Amino acid sequence: MTRARAQAWLAAFMTATAALSGAASAGQKLAIFPIDMSFPRSEDDFFPGTRGPSPDEQRRLSMAQDELRKLLSANGRYELVDLTPLAAEITAAQPIYNCNGCEVPIAEKAKADLLMTSNIDKISETHLSLTVAIVDVAASKLVRNASVLIQGNTDEAWLHGVRWLARNRLLAEGKPQ
Repeated sequence: MTRARAQAWLAAFMTATAALSGAASAGQKLAIFPIDMSFPRSEDDFFPGTRGPSPDEQRRLSMAQDELRKLLSANGRYELVDLTPLAAEITAAQPIYNCNGCEVPIAEKAKADLLMTSNIDKISETHLSLTVAIVDVAASKLVRNASVLIQGNTDEAWLHGVRWLARNRLLAEGKPQ
């Protein structure tokens, strides 16, 4: 076999091996639940008359959810599962952070390997905390937990926090979580 032919075969073999290993590790199926929002127990002390997210915060919850979905699916580590058929069940269970594990059977129905729940905790009008938990559905075990402080109740601040969390915690390899 000539040297050129051997190099061509080696290149073809390496390309095939990389393609197969990429397919084998292609994203785990991830069910991303809607982001919940919680308020301090003494909510009226801080936010008189508030009984939930403001219209702007509702919009930001959707925006943050969309951004997380975009960032996690673009990376290739996760294949997102469509939860639309289970929307009524999810709505009935909300807030997910308070449903005592009800998200696991819902994710099982969606055939997900992993599930992600998120919560924005409104600490004050200008300080919010986004916490994300990723759970192995089969084992019903937490595999990753991360949070970020969002300083400012604006679109820009929320997006900055979501992007930082995705880049530095959810998609980072080899970094402490």
